[in-house]
Amino acid sequence: MWPVRPSSTPSARARWTALGAVLACTLLLAGALGARADDVADQKRKADRRIAALSQQLEGTSAALAKAYVNLEKTRAAIPVAQQRLAESQAALARAQQAQAQAEATEARAIAAEAQARAHNEAVAQKLAVAQANEARAADKLKKTGTELASSQDALDAYAAEVFQGGAVTESQLGMVFGSTSPQDFADRLVMADTASAVASDTIDRLAAMTADSTATKAYLTSVRAEVAELKRQAEAALRAAEAASAVATTAREEAVVAKNNAVTATSNAAAARADLDSLNSKQTAFAADLKVQRSDERAQLAEAEREAARLKAILVERARQAKLAEQKRLAKLKAEREARIRAERAKAAAAARNGKTYTPKIPAPVQSDPTPSNYLSYPAYGRTTSGFGMRWHPVLQKWMLHDGLDWGIACGTPVRAAAPGTVIRAGWRASGWGNQVLIDHGIHRGVDLVTSYNHLSSIVAWGGTVQRGQLIGYSGTTGYSTGCHLHFGVYEDGTPVNPRNWL
Repeated sequence: MWPVRPSSTPSARARWTALGAVLACTLLLAGALGARADDVADQKRKADRRIAALSQQLEGTSAALAKAYVNLEKTRAAIPVAQQRLAESQAALARAQQAQAQAEATEARAIAAEAQARAHNEAVAQKLAVAQANEARAADKLKKTGTELASSQDALDAYAAEVFQGGAVTESQLGMVFGSTSPQDFADRLVMADTASAVASDTIDRLAAMTADSTATKAYLTSVRAEVAELKRQAEAALRAAEAASAVATTAREEAVVAKNNAVTATSNAAAARADLDSLNSKQTAFAADLKVQRSDERAQLAEAEREAARLKAILVERARQAKLAEQKRLAKLKAEREARIRAERAKAAAAARNGKTYTPKIPAPVQSDPTPSNYLSYPAYGRTTSGFGMRWHPVLQKWMLHDGLDWGIACGTPVRAAAPGTVIRAGWRASGWGNQVLIDHGIHRGVDLVTSYNHLSSIVAWGGTVQRGQLIGYSGTTGYSTGCHLHFGVYEDGTPVNPRNWL
C-alpha cells in the first residue's frame, strides 16, 4: 500500500509542462493547416473570379451551353483545389497517426514508470513497516531487560549486605559458619554457604548477561531507529516519485486521447476530401459530355442566328436605301421649293424697281441635310456597363465573335425607354438568341439610317407605331441567350452594327 501523506497533490508543473507540449504541437499543426487552408481559399477565390468573368464572355450564348461550360470550368477549377486538399488531408492524417503512435508509446512508458514507482513505493513502505516493528520489539525488550536488570541488581545488593553485614534478626552467612556447634552443623552450614554463593554467582552471571544483552539491544535499537529514519526519507522520495509518475501518466493519457481524436478527425477529413475529388471527377466527365452535345447544338443555333442577322441586315439595308431615296426626294423638293421662292422674291424686287419702289427679297435659308448632334440618342436605361462593343473571344466555340452592342447590368423589370423618336419596325420574340426584342427606326441622321435595338426584355409595351423619346417600350429581363438580368442595347447604321457610344 501507499503511505498516506496529508494534502498530497500531483505535481502541477509536470502535468502542465507535458500538456503544454501537446497543445503546442496541436496549435502548430492547426497553424500549418490554417495556412494551407488560406492557400486553398485563395485559389478558390481566383477560380470564382475567373468563372464570374465567363458570364461576360458567354453573353449571347445559349443558356444550356453557358451552363454546361460554366459547370465544366467550375469542376476544372475545383479539381486542383480538391487535389491539394486531399494531399494536405492525407499528409495531416500521416502526421496525426504518427503523433498518435508516439503519444501511445509515451503513454505506455509513463504507465510502466508509474507502475515501477508504485512498486518501489510499496517495497519501501513494507521495509519501513518491518523496521518500525523491529524498533518496537527492541524497545519493548530493552524495557523488559532494564526491569529485570534492576531487580537482579537489587537482589545481589541484598545478598552482599547479608554476607558482609548481617541483619538484626537473621544471622549473617559468616556467622552461620563460625557459629556452628558441631562438625555436622559446620558441614551443613558450609553447604548452605556454598549454595548461597552459587546463587549469588548465578545472579552475577545473569546480571552480566542481561547487562550485555541490554547494551546489544540499545545498539540494535539505535541502528534500527537510524534505518527507520532513512526508510522514512526513502518513503517520502518514493511517494513523490510515484505522484510525479502518476501525473506524467495522466498527461500522457490526455495526450494520447488528443492525438487519437486528431487522427480520427484527419481520417474523416481525408475521406471527405477523397469523396469530393471523386465526385468532381465524375461531374467533370458528365459535364464534358454535356458540353459536347451543347456545343454541337450551339453551332447549329449560331448558324441560324447568322442567317437571321443576315436577313435583318438585308431588311435594314433596304429600309436605309428607301429612306435615303425618300430623304433625297425630300431634300430635292425642299431645294426646288427654295429655288422657286428665291425666284419669286427676286421677281418681286424687279417689279418694285420698275415701279420706282424698293423691295428687299426674302431669301430662305439653305436646306440643311444633317442637323443631328453627336449625342442624339438618350440612354434607354442606366446601369453599370458589363460588356462593351467589339470583338470577343468565345471560349467554347474557340472563335472571335462580335459583341454588337452595350450591356448594362440592371435588374429584371427595370423600365426601358426609347432612345429617340422613331417607328417600331419589329417587336416580339426572336429565336436567334435576342429573346424579346424591339427595333426602332429613327430615320436618316448624319447621312445614315439609324436603328436601335433593345434585347432580352422580360416584357414588351410598344408593339408597333411611332414612339417618342423617353417613351416606355418594355422592361428589362434575361430572355434568349442571356446569363443574367441586363439590357443589350444595339445601334445600326444602314443595317451595320456600330458602337452605341458614338450616338449617346
